[in-house]
Amino acid sequence: MVALMGPGGTFDMAVAALQRGCDSVFVGPKGWSRRPASDELEEEEIRDLIHWARPLAKDVRVAINVMPNPEEIPAFLLKVERYALWGAGGVMICDPGCIKLVRERCPDLDIHVSVTAGVFNARDIRFYRELGANIVVIPYRWGTAELEEIRDETGVSLEAFMFQTVKRGRICPGRCYSSSYFLISHDRDAAGKDHHVGSASRGGSCHRICRAKWDLAIDAQDVSGHPDLKASPELLLWEMPDYVRLGVDRFKIPGRERSVQLVADICGFYRRALDHVLAGDNDVSGFADEWNEIRVRWTRERCRRDDARIVHAQAS
Repeated sequence: MVALMGPGGTFDMAVAALQRGCDSVFVGPKGWSRRPASDELEEEEIRDLIHWARPLAKDVRVAINVMPNPEEIPAFLLKVERYALWGAGGVMICDPGCIKLVRERCPDLDIHVSVTAGVFNARDIRFYRELGANIVVIPYRWGTAELEEIRDETGVSLEAFMFQTVKRGRICPGRCYSSSYFLISHDRDAAGKDHHVGSASRGGSCHRICRAKWDLAIDAQDVSGHPDLKASPELLLWEMPDYVRLGVDRFKIPGRERSVQLVADICGFYRRALDHVLAGDNDVSGFADEWNEIRVRWTRERCRRDDARIVHAQAS
């Protein structure tokens, strides 16, 4: 079965994604999923969402993909065990040591290797498989050529983002720590979790400084035009038939920081497009006009969000 998974930045967004056709939804617990607190859920909301989705034969996956320090490991494992007990379909993790610990504690739980782990090649995928992961989010810089090379070698299920990077930037998702050099604050909660505002890898959200206008020099030569440090991902469409053909098991729609209405519309769009391909029709040109309209809305909301974060970091 090929699954479509939508984002759940809020409880209402998660419900909307499932109602508009997603088989699964992913959410993040507050302080543990590389997003602002406004786009993460309380424990009670995660529990209620899991229980709401179960009678519909749909599942909830939990992104708990920060890099916990040693003192936070017990709290991390307690959370994962709680989600498994509640009936979560899986968890998304980026720390190799935590993947191994979770597999030992929860032998039947799906473990996704988060895109923030920075997987580059088939050897990386095999490494995470040996630690206990059974689903790997393929890098969204990959295309069909890379998938063709690794599809029969890895021994894990493959999950693809519903976006791609149309040009290669200079920063790899999941491997950037630059934001924390500009502005960072700490807020330790009652459970001992240190929320690092400004550091996505440690339980906050970055300031999107890669989207600011930078002067770049290579070998002492200025690169004109304020080049992007990170390329902007765009929602995909044309690759879907090849992704299905090459054995992608799960399609993941990003967008926990977008509006509920936009996410609902994107989920409905991809439900129809994916069903079209799964029915055996690889001609997706009939979806192009709607796809272009959604891309415009997606980019507009992203720019508004990123600009606000950049201004905040520069002013602080």
